[in-house]
Amino acid sequence: MANTLLTTSQITNRHLMVLQNKLTTAGQVTREYDDRFAVAGAKIGATVNVRKPPRYIGTTGPALNVEDTNETFIPVTLTTQFHVDTQFTTQDLTLSIDEYQDRIIMPAEATVANKIDRDGQVTLYQNIANAIGVPGNAPTSALSFLQAGAVLDSEAAPRDGQRAILLDPWTQASMADALKGLFNPQAAVAGMFQSGLLGKNTLGLDWYMDQNVVAYTVGAQGGSPQSASASPTPGLASGWASHYVLNTKGWSNGVNALNVGDVFTIAGVYAVNPQNRGVWGSNRLRQFVVLPSNGATAAQSTTYQGLGSPGTFTSGAGLLSVDIFPAPIYGGQFQNVFVAGGAGITASANITVVGTAGAVSPQNIVLHKNSFTLAMADLLMPTGVDMAARATDKNGGMTMRFVRQYTINNDALPARVDVLYGWAPLYPELACRVMG
Repeated sequence: MANTLLTTSQITNRHLMVLQNKLTTAGQVTREYDDRFAVAGAKIGATVNVRKPPRYIGTTGPALNVEDTNETFIPVTLTTQFHVDTQFTTQDLTLSIDEYQDRIIMPAEATVANKIDRDGQVTLYQNIANAIGVPGNAPTSALSFLQAGAVLDSEAAPRDGQRAILLDPWTQASMADALKGLFNPQAAVAGMFQSGLLGKNTLGLDWYMDQNVVAYTVGAQGGSPQSASASPTPGLASGWASHYVLNTKGWSNGVNALNVGDVFTIAGVYAVNPQNRGVWGSNRLRQFVVLPSNGATAAQSTTYQGLGSPGTFTSGAGLLSVDIFPAPIYGGQFQNVFVAGGAGITASANITVVGTAGAVSPQNIVLHKNSFTLAMADLLMPTGVDMAARATDKNGGMTMRFVRQYTINNDALPARVDVLYGWAPLYPELACRVMG
């Protein structure tokens, strides 16, 4: 039986299907397909603001006390156009769709999926402040992940079946061994034994293995770091901000003191529940994460270092201004910290970085689906080519473009598959890193 000539719709739809099946991290976050991007063909750098709900304090007693409604926004920017380019002859096009999938689509989409997921993993760990464990010490029991779940509970993350954990292969293997003796439904234990993978709804989480989990290195630190005096007092008395530039002092001069993704605490600055504004548990300190600075994207690994941008030390003083999340807000509707006396962060409060200098740690991540988003949008469809088609799944938040052109010099048809996407934190407080 003669093979059927492949059509562009077959190719694009099969590309999209294979890509969706290969994504791991992207499948555990909110997916956005925005028609506003698609009107005239999206471009790298296009941005849409995602609205976040307001938060209120409330009043006790009969007297009316009208509060302002403050809606906040998170920008989601399409930062990356990624594509895989192939070329096949007219003879190749007589392949059946199954042969084409095995020989061309599967390898191409593995590359695309790996790129999207890796960028997602970098964005996640660089924007998550909550952390459990010690860098360089792999978790060996259920306690670390139960504690991560407690962090999400303390941040008011809903228990709605949309919590997941993303593990590197080695942590996945050790945890499958550590949990095999716990009381579990027989079918679930059998499935874990047969596949070597942890499954759904274990310890309140859906467990996934992802080879793209980032192995992050703790910064060099050095000195005796403290918060520095600032005007106004460090932190926000009210309002909201997605990040904050904190002035610090006491670092060793001329060293790479902090890496993007470093987590630290400030003495006397406690984490609070966003709904009841009560301090977590037994006075747990609020953790802050070092963000990329000076407009760098999360995919750009940035080091805060001496004698230059983005962090600057002055000679002999060890001063460093560092961009952090969350912004410390000690009052108002969006309060997220408690500082004794109700004021901002005091000058000369000791800073403690999580982990020892140079420790290498896989960043396993527990997250609620609403903590991050992957946004995708349509690229412009070119004219004057042999074929151009787009496959879109709006419900799944996925879109990709396929373009093919004929070259007469070698009777071949080079083709490219493109995706345009951007990762962004929506509610990164609804996620927690489990240091490995």
